[in-house]
Amino acid sequence: MVLGVVLAIAASTAYGLSDVLSGSAVQRHSTAAVALWSQVTGLVLLGLVALVVHPAPTWPATWWGLAAGALASVALLLFYTALQRGRTAIVAPVAGSGVAIPVAAGLLGGEPLAWPVAVGVVAIAAGVLVVAATGGGDGPDTSGTPDSPHPRLLRSGPTAARPVPAHDGCTPGDDVRSTRSSVVLAALAAVGFGAFFVVLDLATTAAGEGLGASVAVTIAVQVGALAVTALVAAGHTRDCLVPRPGLLASAAAVGLTDVVGDLAVVAAVGAGPLAVVGPLASLDPVVSVLVAVAVLGERLRAVQAGGIAAVLAGVVLVALG
Repeated sequence: MVLGVVLAIAASTAYGLSDVLSGSAVQRHSTAAVALWSQVTGLVLLGLVALVVHPAPTWPATWWGLAAGALASVALLLFYTALQRGRTAIVAPVAGSGVAIPVAAGLLGGEPLAWPVAVGVVAIAAGVLVVAATGGGDGPDTSGTPDSPHPRLLRSGPTAARPVPAHDGCTPGDDVRSTRSSVVLAALAAVGFGAFFVVLDLATTAAGEGLGASVAVTIAVQVGALAVTALVAAGHTRDCLVPRPGLLASAAAVGLTDVVGDLAVVAAVGAGPLAVVGPLASLDPVVSVLVAVAVLGERLRAVQAGGIAAVLAGVVLVALG
């Protein structure tokens, strides 16, 4: 289980860095373009890895991997739409509740958990929800009015690429403000984010062990996510998607960190109990906040500090358990 814990934390670290990089990228480029080209970059990088590793994919693992990637992208689209319609303070924690799904699935599948690990998983889930609900850093309180997504908004689930929402003029506007519909969409996104781990667990089980198996599943996940993104991007104008040098540089940075995260999370799900690995691989909101504080100079709110402390305590309990 120790290897699974280490890999899951590595995945969260990579995803957290990706969140920060993509948050910067979408301030200069179309969200759809960053999503599309970061995923294309990721697929190219995985192709280079495959030339060295020579993975031998199996059809069951490939189909489950494709389904996992498509599911994660659909969940992210639902999450973005929910953010357009409702307040971040409501939508983010609802969507973040998906971390409970892999825990429940693992327990229902007969995975044993010692009591320190169980307490640690609960602490991690609670801490992630707190951090996600309070946003990316110190700033004005907008909880009383519907808000547009913050440029560094922390998403609450893993995907093959996750540029954050931005009103870039290339995305069809949605002026509808409905708390009820935003909560429903966020809940559906939570199910999708959580189910991603369950489907990914099926893919890794079918693929077997080893680096080659992890690469094969990761490629399938990337292709599944890219297919959904391409369908969405097809509705945008060419000007929004044209691969300019600055866009490609930003997308390459996002794609690289995403590939590292994807490889780590696939290997983690194959190496450790799903009920433990799922929450540990969903720590990217915490990583993003810490990066924003340490690198970008943003101040940490007291409630965020409490959430991070809960996560760190949970990680220690899981590691010792």
